[in-house]
Amino acid sequence: MVRSTILTSALGLLSVVSLGAAAPLDTRADAATTVKVMPFGASIIEITCWRAYLWKKLQDSGIHNIDFVGSHGTPAAGCTLNGQAVSFDKDNEGHSGAKVTDYANHDALPAWLSAAKPDMIIMHVGTNDAAANISTAKVFSAYDKLVRQMRAANPRTALVASKLIPIDPERFGRAVADRINDYNYAMEGWVKRTTTAQSPIVLVDLHAGFDYKTMTREGEHPNEKGDVFMAGKLFPAVKDQLVKLSVQKLMGKQR
Repeated sequence: MVRSTILTSALGLLSVVSLGAAAPLDTRADAATTVKVMPFGASIIEITCWRAYLWKKLQDSGIHNIDFVGSHGTPAAGCTLNGQAVSFDKDNEGHSGAKVTDYANHDALPAWLSAAKPDMIIMHVGTNDAAANISTAKVFSAYDKLVRQMRAANPRTALVASKLIPIDPERFGRAVADRINDYNYAMEGWVKRTTTAQSPIVLVDLHAGFDYKTMTREGEHPNEKGDVFMAGKLFPAVKDQLVKLSVQKLMGKQR
């Protein structure tokens, strides 16, 4: 009877994903079933508010067994939406000015993974590499190394990778904007050849539909409109992976 109840609960969770049920998914947190999520990247991770809006959307959908993790608790001033403060878990592993190639070359990620022990990583990183004129080949070699490090720390890591949001070519240069486009194009093939059943990589296109003229503060970092856009695009993929990881933890807890 106990195993039957567990299976029914797990299948119920999966049906929310597969059938797109409108009813909220209620996953209450406890130590055994909490899913740790690490937002990882540079300043677009560290100092902007899309994480707050994503957190709110997840909570509003009934997902409560989540813990954002990382060594930073930013932005320190908090976030508001339509003038109202948004309460959220600020922990993240965003480092302003960072390059994905620096993360790989300096082996920075393993220590953060060891400390935070994430089940899922949301990654947006590469804009600074584009600004530094780093080749697509070197950037994706770095992505490869980071994924190996993620899987070494947790073989079941789920990665939600995102295409980079566009940048204002008039302010930052056409070459930088074009390089971001090159990275984004290459990202599709990289995800297809790197994802596995045990450690899935899901690609979210944050580039298409993002208007740097109206959705950024200064042509690079998202403003409130841009943050809302990013959270909305990320939400379905993050929720889907959270539910699947919740099922795994639920079944593991009851064994």
